[in-house]
Amino acid sequence: MAPLEFPSSIIIVGAGIFGLSTALAISRRYPSTKTTIIDRLTPPVEDGSSVDTTRCIRADYADPIYARLAHEAQQKIEADPDLKPHYFKQGMTFVCDGKPSRFNDIWNAQVELARARHAQEKIVQMDTSQEVFERIHGAGAELPTEEKLARGKRWNKAYCNLDDAFIDAKECVRIYYERCLAQPSVTFQCGVAVERLQVVDGVAKGVVLEDGRIIEAEKVLVAAGAWSPKLVYLEGRMYSSAIEVAWIKVTREEEKRWKNMSITTNLSTGLNVFPPYNGEVKVLRRSAGYCNTVEMQHPEEKEKMIEVSLPRTSITHPGTAIPKEAEKLMREDLKEIMPGLAERAFDRTKLSPTADFLIAKHPRIGGLHAVTAGSAHAWKFLPIIGDLVVDSMEGRLEPELAEKWAWNLEGRDGGNAPRMDGKPIELRDIVDSH
Repeated sequence: MAPLEFPSSIIIVGAGIFGLSTALAISRRYPSTKTTIIDRLTPPVEDGSSVDTTRCIRADYADPIYARLAHEAQQKIEADPDLKPHYFKQGMTFVCDGKPSRFNDIWNAQVELARARHAQEKIVQMDTSQEVFERIHGAGAELPTEEKLARGKRWNKAYCNLDDAFIDAKECVRIYYERCLAQPSVTFQCGVAVERLQVVDGVAKGVVLEDGRIIEAEKVLVAAGAWSPKLVYLEGRMYSSAIEVAWIKVTREEEKRWKNMSITTNLSTGLNVFPPYNGEVKVLRRSAGYCNTVEMQHPEEKEKMIEVSLPRTSITHPGTAIPKEAEKLMREDLKEIMPGLAERAFDRTKLSPTADFLIAKHPRIGGLHAVTAGSAHAWKFLPIIGDLVVDSMEGRLEPELAEKWAWNLEGRDGGNAPRMDGKPIELRDIVDSH
């Protein structure tokens, strides 16, 4: 049962998918509640994790809870007349090298869940590297030999879920921004970042902006993604590290040749290749990550200094490129699956902030709720995540979700968007690929 009272005013820090979806859910469930969304940029926020040329829409998770939620969200996307034009149902191919590892285990769990949830004709299995290669390049395509690669093959077995899709994430964030603008109860304060929370006697009363202004509300939601540790001490619950992303220009002939390909991702190597979109192919690699550790004042105990990792983006650090080692590994993997692109110049690159879901009230500060991810896989939950956040605020979130997104868990991916093994590398210790 919903509580008898709901806050009459709410501040949401962050205008990504969590912030926008939550504001929209509040406006529909509690139209008299005044919601103010604050962000340093106007959405779509250019360097936010939720803003991208293309994002996966899939329910292929080793975790059955995420699989259920993603399936529900995908159905809502397909039924949304505004989002549908930016949605392309071309399938997603999941590959692994077939060798014993946690990635092979994740692949096995995913394919079994996919077979259980989807019609048999929607799951296409590939048992050899040649079949995997031909899925992209057509029957009889010449697979690079191990001699040419100077190593063994890594794209050895796969399944394609034809129910999966990709979506223009930036345009869909724009649509949600416009929907929020249309709500009388929702306003935006964009262009000035939040400096800190305004906490009085252990209760969040609002926020202090970098220009010194104070905005007050009965409830504060921190939905700032990987920037959240700047405002809230997260006790290791969330840690910001970035994965590498690159875009490669393709010719019209190449775009025509590959336009119907599925998103293709290798769980064993971390490489993810998207179909051509607007004349370019997006490639990302789920590496162990890169972190940007800085020293800052403790958000709660002002006399203390702590170290946190905060995003280092093309907005905060213009000219930032992916590290040379990251580029080398991406190109090495492309030689096997997209050899025609392996040596081509990257049009642009970025490091995309990532972390884990956290949806919970603060354990020490009253009136404060953490509503954050930056996980690089949360986007697909856009149509439902806001209502789940409001459920959490009301104290009636499903117990299994409340436990999964609780404050007192260490950050983890659970195989939902698996990263490569190893520890994140400090960006200050390496040189950009320029």
